[in-house]
Amino acid sequence: MRARRLALFASAAALLTAAGAHAQTPYEASGQTAPTAAPAPGAADFTDEELRKYDVAITRVRAVSDTLNGAQPTPEQQAEMAAAVQESGLEVVRFNAISNAAAESPVINARINAMKAPKPAPGSVAAGVSDAELRQFVEAMTQIRAVTANVQNGQATPEQSAQLTAAVEGSGLAVDRFNAVATAVSQDAGLRARAELIGARQQEAGAQ
Repeated sequence: MRARRLALFASAAALLTAAGAHAQTPYEASGQTAPTAAPAPGAADFTDEELRKYDVAITRVRAVSDTLNGAQPTPEQQAEMAAAVQESGLEVVRFNAISNAAAESPVINARINAMKAPKPAPGSVAAGVSDAELRQFVEAMTQIRAVTANVQNGQATPEQSAQLTAAVEGSGLAVDRFNAVATAVSQDAGLRARAELIGARQQEAGAQ
C-alpha cells in the first residue's frame, strides 16, 4: 500500500496540474534558488483538524485508487483525486505531507482512529479509565506480550509466570483494576482506539 500511496501522492505538482492549478513554484517563476527543504514533518506537527480533513480526502482518493489495479490514473481520475483533496480544505502540499508521514508513522492513523471512535457510554467502566491508567495498562501489556510470545504450547514456565505477574504489579495498577481495564479495552472501541494511540506513541518514542 505504501508504494501505491507514494506513487499517487508524492508529487504535489501532479495533483496541482490535474486540478488545473499552476504547478510552478514561486522560486521557479522568479528564477531564484529555492531554500533548503525543511525536515519532513512528524506526527505531532499536524493538528486534529488537519487530520480530520485528511481522513475525508483520503477516503475519497482511495475509492478512486482502488479501482486502478496498478494502472495509471486517467486525467479524469487524477482530477477526481485532486478535487477530493482541494474540497477537503487542505492544501495539496499539506495533504501530501500527511500522507507521507502516515506511511512512516503509525501514530497518524492511530490519532485519526481515536478521533473517529465513539465515546464510551457515560457511567461505564471504559468512561472511567483515565489517560494515566491507560498508559499504565499499555506499558504492562507491552511487557506481557513480549513474554507470551515465547510461551510454548500455551503453558508458561514458572519464570514466565513470574514475569507476567511482575508486569501487572509493576504497572502501578491493582490486579483487579488491571483486569477491569483489560476487559473494558476489549469491549469498548473508543477505549481500544485510545490504547492503540498510546501504544503507537510509545513505540515511536522507543524507536527514536
